[in-house]
Amino acid sequence: MRTVFVPPLQREVSALGFGCGPLGSFISEAQGTRALRAAFDRGVTWYDVAPSYGDGEAEGILGRFLAGRRDKVVVCTKFGIPRPVLSPLNWFVRPMMRAAGHLFAPVRTGADKPGRLAKNDRFRPEQLESSVAESLRRLQTDYIDVLALHEPTPNVCVNEAVLRELQRMVQKGYVRAVGIAGPPEAVSAGVRASPLYGIAQLADSPFAPAVPAIKAAREQAPEFFVTHGVFAAHELLSRLLVGDGGRLGALASQLGYGPPFMAGEMLLDHAFAVNPQGVVMASMFSHSHLNMNCARAARAPRKDIGPFMQKFVLPAAQPHL
Repeated sequence: MRTVFVPPLQREVSALGFGCGPLGSFISEAQGTRALRAAFDRGVTWYDVAPSYGDGEAEGILGRFLAGRRDKVVVCTKFGIPRPVLSPLNWFVRPMMRAAGHLFAPVRTGADKPGRLAKNDRFRPEQLESSVAESLRRLQTDYIDVLALHEPTPNVCVNEAVLRELQRMVQKGYVRAVGIAGPPEAVSAGVRASPLYGIAQLADSPFAPAVPAIKAAREQAPEFFVTHGVFAAHELLSRLLVGDGGRLGALASQLGYGPPFMAGEMLLDHAFAVNPQGVVMASMFSHSHLNMNCARAARAPRKDIGPFMQKFVLPAAQPHL
């Protein structure tokens, strides 16, 4: 596994991160723990979670898995989207939802839907320490490597009271580094406002690039990037590769790509090329997905995939975007 250096943490981590979003909801604890163990054995040391993930169960499952492994990994959790209170119906139908292959969305009580709260109301400074304390309890640890604001607005990121509380969490030793997990405009506003935000986590893909624009404005760039949403463009790229008589697929084969995972491998290689000194994160609960991700993460970032995407893929995608 290739590793990268995280300046805010002063340590090396795996270039591939494990996203725990469905852990505990659509992914059972038994299945999730097997995947976490397999990833750890392959060298994955960055684990991303949040109080709201897995219908509120992901932090607890990850905490149980990390017993005896805590000092070997980095954990990023978040503040801003509260842990949901599930209805009895959700607990009843969850096993059926898993068996049905994720055909149904998680069922929550109306009061617990994040959309019912204004974004600014989810970031009350006086609630930050209690949120951190609950995350520490569920994760069974006495420190959080990275605490990120979870989908904040730019106004939240520059709020002086929020910044003071984040700094206090660092001073108390509860948190070792602070980040922003949100849109580019929130990242840019936060980094301009305070050097406390050393890590940015945001979605990035060939068809919706975010990291290059932030990096171009050097005075607004954080020290370290974590990107996700790698496979959001999988369906579109797959269609492009086989369309027009397979012309794009034939061109991609000249770079060594081929079935059955051509689109996925290209997207992963592009993600690592765009963020070569950061972490590329994915949920990987199947054996084949984990193997593909780890195999691509073990290689040096490719220098040819970016120009290929720019020259051939993006022009072909324009009518679909």
